[in-house]
Formats: sequence, C-alpha cells, structure tokens
Amino acid sequence: MLHHRALGRDLDQLVVAVIDNRRPMLAMMRAMLAAIGTGRIETHQDPAEALAAMTQNTPDMVIAAASMQPIGGAEMVSAMRHVDAGPLCLVPAMIMSAHAKSGVIGEALRAGAHQVLVLPTSASTLYRRLDWLVNDDRPFELRDDQYVVAGMEERLALSIPRPTYARPTAKTPLAVGAAESAPEAEPEPPKLRAARN
Repeated sequence: MLHHRALGRDLDQLVVAVIDNRRPMLAMMRAMLAAIGTGRIETHQDPAEALAAMTQNTPDMVIAAASMQPIGGAEMVSAMRHVDAGPLCLVPAMIMSAHAKSGVIGEALRAGAHQVLVLPTSASTLYRRLDWLVNDDRPFELRDDQYVVAGMEERLALSIPRPTYARPTAKTPLAVGAAESAPEAEPEPPKLRAARN
C-alpha cells in the first residue's frame, strides 16, 4: 500500500510548502507554522512555479489556496497526483479556502487533497489539522493515471444530501369520504366503554 510521505512523522521534521498568490496570506501562514514548530517552511506565490520547484525538491506536505492564478489549488493538487509526478504524487495536500461551500470542498477532495482548511484559522486549529494529517493512514489508490485517497469518492457520495421520507404529522380526519379508506380504529377497552354508558 502507498501511504503519504508525512505519515507518522513529527511536525518539527517536516518540510511544508505553502502556495498562495497573496503575499499577506503567505506571511500569516509562515508565522503560524513557525509558531507551532514546523521544521522548514517554503512559500510560493505562483502555483506553476511551485509545481516546478516541488518536482525538484519534494516537500513533505503542501498547503495551497483554493483560488489562485494561473491554476487553482484543486488543479494544482490534481497535477501533483498524476502518475508521472514522481515522489510529488504521494505528498499530502491541504486546500485552504475562505468558502466552505460543498462545491469547493468536493472539488478539492476529488482532486486528491486530504482535507480543506477553512479560513480564517488560528495556529491551534492549524496544529490540530496537521496533527490529524500526519496520522491519516488512508492509502493512495491508482485510478487510471491519477492517485486518489482511498475511500474518498465513497465518503463524498455519503455526504450528498438525499431526499428523506418524513412521516405525516397530521392525524387522520374524523370524517372520511366513501372513496377514501381510513385505518380501522382500535376497539375501545370494555371497562372504558362501560364507564361512558
């Protein structure tokens, strides 16, 4: 089984790459990662350049913004998961977004991300997410020419809202027309019937 390259490792040993077009966001993420004791932090403003750099020097984890130019975070992770991406295809990835819409989350997870980090966030939340990620032992599966996190499609299918049957709350009307059928009423217990007479 193929597991991601950060599995079981200590945070202070990891090389984490952060990709975002926005310089202030890169500075904020760098500060939070440093505060929680991340080993080495690499930042990239251009996702295309980041892919090229990470192919040469593979990080242990990637945190990428969902909305970037010229390619978005999900598209970048999908490129990482291609069978020809070498060691980069097994790097765990987290997509960060200010929009926790199901479409954004679904796109990120289907592309091969392990999770989505909703912004704004705090250093303690980021630490918990990273701790969860280094302990996530779900293996990768090869589907066509892409690596995907095992069980992700099934999990996404279960999270789709499905129509549900709700029992009617209204009681059966007292008068029922001849064409309609009403459930048969239970006979009154003998003691109660006698007391009413």
